Parts: sequence; C-alpha cells; structure tokens
Amino acid sequence: MHLRLVFLLLGCVATGCAHRELRPALPPPTASHGHLSLAMEYFLEDPNSVEERIARTPNFASSGSTRPLLDGPTLELEPGQAPGVFEEATQVLKGQPTEPQVRQALSELQAACDADHEAACRFLKEQSLQPARLEGDLSHPLGPSLSSSREFAVVIVQCRLDADGRMRDCQAIEDGPLPFAPNLIAQLSACRYRPWTLAGHPMSTPFGITFNLHRGGSSELSLEQKVGWAQQRAARFPESSAAWGNLAMQLAVQRPDDPAYPRALERAYAMAPQDRWTATEMAWRRVQSGQYAAALTALRPVIRRSARHEPLNPYVLETAAAAHFGLRQCTEALAEQQQAVALLPKAWPEPEHARFQLKLQEYQTACAALPAVSATPDPR
Repeated sequence: MHLRLVFLLLGCVATGCAHRELRPALPPPTASHGHLSLAMEYFLEDPNSVEERIARTPNFASSGSTRPLLDGPTLELEPGQAPGVFEEATQVLKGQPTEPQVRQALSELQAACDADHEAACRFLKEQSLQPARLEGDLSHPLGPSLSSSREFAVVIVQCRLDADGRMRDCQAIEDGPLPFAPNLIAQLSACRYRPWTLAGHPMSTPFGITFNLHRGGSSELSLEQKVGWAQQRAARFPESSAAWGNLAMQLAVQRPDDPAYPRALERAYAMAPQDRWTATEMAWRRVQSGQYAAALTALRPVIRRSARHEPLNPYVLETAAAAHFGLRQCTEALAEQQQAVALLPKAWPEPEHARFQLKLQEYQTACAALPAVSATPDPR
C-alpha cells in the first residue's frame, strides 16, 4: 500500500491552521464533555467536517488564532485605557518604526482588542498580512518514503521566519520514525517567504510546520491503535505540546474515564495554555473539583482572545457559567449560560439543547434565592 499525505500545515504562524474534510456527523450526546467540546470546535470552523476531523484527531496540531507569538508577558488593559493605547500604536505604525517598535505596537493592539476596543480588532484584521512562500520547492519535503515496516510518521519543525523572509533557527520538535526533519529543514531554509507584516512593516515570528503521514486511510486504524500511537508520540517526544495535546484529545474522545486522561490534559495545558480546547477542558475539570477561580483563570485568554470575528464555542461559555455559579456570581453565570443556550447550533444533538436549557433553569431558580454577588474585577 502506498503512503499518502493526509495532513499538512504550512505557513501556520503561532498556533496553526485548520484542515477541512467532508461528510459531517455529530457526536452522540452521551459523549464526554471533552469530545463534545472538540466536536464543537470543528463544527464552528466547518459544519461539514466534524466526523472526518474527529476520526483524524491523531493529526492534531494545536488549533487557534493566527496571531504571532510575542516574547515577554502579555499586556492587559482596562477598557478605558484601550482607545488611547490604540491611537498611540497606530501613530507609531504610520511612521518608520523599528522592528522592536512594531512588536510593541502589535502587543498594544492585541491588548486593546482584548479589552473590547473594536477599532483595534478591525485594524489587526485588516492590516495583518500572513506569511506566504514566494520562492523555493517543497514538493518532496520529507525525502525518502517510510519503510514498509512503518505505518506512521510525524514531523514537526519550529523555525523563526525573519523579517527578511528567510527561515532560521529551525528545530525538530518531532521527527520519525525515520530522520525526515533534516531534509525538510534544508528545503525550508532554501525557500524565501513573505514575512508576517503589520501595516506594511515586517516582523520576525515563530513559524510551525507539521507533516503527518500514515499508511492508507484513517479507517484502517482501530481505536486502540489511535490511542497507542498517541501514547508512543508523547513518550518519544515528551517536550512536544502537539504530542500531549493529541494524546489528551484521543483520550477525551475514546477513553474519557482513563486515569491517564487528566495527566495528559494537565501536561498539554502546561505546555500550551493558549490552546482553546485544552484550556476549556482544563477549566471544566477544575469546575468539577470545585476550583472555580482557577477555572476562570484558565478560561480568561480563551474568552478574551476568541476574536470578534470568530464564533465562541458554547462549551466555553457553559464552563464559564458553571465557574461563576460556583462562586455565587449569579449575574455572570446567568449571562454566560443564556449566551451558551443561544449559540448552541440547531443541528446539535437535541439532548444537549435540553441539558443546556435545564442548567439555565437551575441557575435561575438557585440564583433567585441567593444574594447577588458580582465578579470584581471581571476575570476577562
């Protein structure tokens, strides 16, 4: 049987891009919270890809926004500060800023957008230009094919795309079972790219590339093989956030009661706390154990950085509502759960619609008998 490339992420700055397939199918309402939340992530990206993307969960490379990663602590602003910071950043970008100044302006614009300043969100959307390959050949990036005794190969390379359009400082995060990464890195280094730009100003950014190959179609993999492969990846590449995220997803879908699941999820979250699915499930588990404030801490970047142009996952809101209710913050809990009910797609399993609505009614009844306590400050 020949090998075929089933998943390719190229030009995925920061946290990756989406792969789309056909033939939709929704998860059963008896699925775990992690399974349902993951399926919703896929549904919101493309309603016609849920079944195939769940089937190909082993090809996980973290999902999320195309914001470039920034060095140093994340800037946070109060809503009243955002307009002034936005004006200062855009004025800098109208001149001839240095790359550090562009980086600082980007940090300020992202913070202003996170503080609900719509002009900053719109500016980032309209004035950001993603990288693209301009010169060079990547038609055979992995060189020799897998040996007949091997079924899988994963290659994850992390580089830095400099402002001059060249890849530098490339490192193999995952490579194997054969040493494919050196050939891939050599070809990447020989290519020239358009760098990431903000308002026409180039800036160096992290650049992640993932190739996943397997022998034949994903239907050839049994559930045990999928979990087994995920476990092998995490064991072989313990510093790979993609490997741990993959293992957590596999277990959430196929073995949610496995004692290994919480450990894999904790490791994935520790390595990639910005990933929406990982952070949401970490928060959900914290809610179940009564760690309500810690749950909101995990959710803060998920809710704030679900860009204005991306639909918000109802399971994120459900989790936030449960955390607020646990803290007796009824105003926030009711608002989050009402929005979750409203955003649940009509095509979603009816038992889930009923469960979301019942939870809202439970909050309304309980909150009517409780004194109002409001979150101060708003955890977002």
